[in-house]
Amino acid sequence: MYQKELVTTYEESNQSSLDVNNKYIEFVKYVRQATQKHLTKKADKNKKRKEWMTDEIMNKVDEKSAAYVKWQNHRGTADEDKYKGKYTVLRKVVKNMINERQIEYWNKVSSEIETAITQHDPATAYAIIRRFKSGKQDVQNMSVKKKGTMLLRSDEKLERWREHFEELLVNVNSAVGTHTIDSISIPNISTLEIQRQDKIPTLEEIQLALSQMKSKKAPGNDGIIVDILKAGGTPGLIWLKELSVEIWENERIPENWSSAILIPLFKNKGDKTSCDNYRGICLLNVVSKLLTRVILNRIQIMIDQQLLEQQVGFRSNRSTVDQIFIVNMIMEKASEYDIPLFICFIDIQKAYDSVNRELLWKICSHYGLTDKIVKSLQLVYKDSNARVKINGDLSECFKMHTGVMQGGIPSPFLFNIVFDFIMKKVLSETKIAGVQLSYGKNDFCHGRKEKYENFEVLSLMYADDLVAICNSREHIETFIQVFERSKGLHKNMALL
Repeated sequence: MYQKELVTTYEESNQSSLDVNNKYIEFVKYVRQATQKHLTKKADKNKKRKEWMTDEIMNKVDEKSAAYVKWQNHRGTADEDKYKGKYTVLRKVVKNMINERQIEYWNKVSSEIETAITQHDPATAYAIIRRFKSGKQDVQNMSVKKKGTMLLRSDEKLERWREHFEELLVNVNSAVGTHTIDSISIPNISTLEIQRQDKIPTLEEIQLALSQMKSKKAPGNDGIIVDILKAGGTPGLIWLKELSVEIWENERIPENWSSAILIPLFKNKGDKTSCDNYRGICLLNVVSKLLTRVILNRIQIMIDQQLLEQQVGFRSNRSTVDQIFIVNMIMEKASEYDIPLFICFIDIQKAYDSVNRELLWKICSHYGLTDKIVKSLQLVYKDSNARVKINGDLSECFKMHTGVMQGGIPSPFLFNIVFDFIMKKVLSETKIAGVQLSYGKNDFCHGRKEKYENFEVLSLMYADDLVAICNSREHIETFIQVFERSKGLHKNMALL
């Protein structure tokens, strides 16, 4: 029924002369009404049921509750002791059943964790442990004044969070000179590549993008979640496709697509009462994220082929485990052969929030993105604004002038492009060698004629984390100095 009514809504909106903004407003209005009418879930008594709970215990709990009601209904009568006795017995039975079941359950869980560790499978062990970790973070008492005085009133806390993120996302320190931006070259793009990137979104692309989006995620300011879009079926896909085509051709998006809700999340390090130790996650409208997913699917492989091999963050078949293994092996071999080793760990300060957007778009063009793709990505960032949400309360709106919005689908991808561009400049300017390594190329048939392949490792990256590795203090200092002069990002460094 929801899908049938969606067809009617789509036909009515097509017959009207509404622009993109008003069409989207009408769609959101209908979806909210239809959700209440057709898709509202009935209360599920098992929704918050503990993992150790069984149907047998639940039935006995219901029986105990019924016995309690009967006892209360017969208070002051001749049968009071009889009903009280039944309730008392059932209460003890339920308590014993719960105790026995909990012991049985936790013994089983402990056994599963021990088995995973014994079989050298830490991923499974940590996955089991994470099931019992609460994901909710309470930020109600996690803000302080700039002078260090704890805030008590909720409106003061909310205003403090707004001030913090406004200062961060205006970020005058991210300014980059026009000469630096103008000096970035833009390659010629073939006609076939332009046609591939600039073609209008197809129904297949919309369907693929929607299937890639995770369900049960928080919505943006329009309240529409991914699950509602997926429930729309083919009629919903057609509506989303036509909206995307209109946006693509006119280069204009609904007004509230540029508005985000900022949720502070603790970084699990540092003082919990300091706003600096929280990252702001942007809750964006899911339909806007759908369109950016379509764009990302078109360009991701092409860009990935241009990125440095040292970068493993947010790339397929790569992991931080690889980088940890490499660093450990280098340290182990350096110690074994008594080779001097200098390692510098560099963390980009407020990495996602410090990216200069003008620099970002020029770098995107430098990596072969067409003007159409760049403009489409810019649409969401143009006039972008946000409101901080704490305990259900929203702050006043403020503009966001810098950074790639954390929580946006293309954000890790866009940051990787900027970081890759800067690192290539740093590596070309330093002109120094990293750690010299080699590996054997022999096989079982030519064991005595072993050949070696030599290579260098100067830097390793995972998203915004960087480690530089050299055999001399002079080289590591040169690397740090050149990196310090790089434009567009700000650093925190630790030298070992």
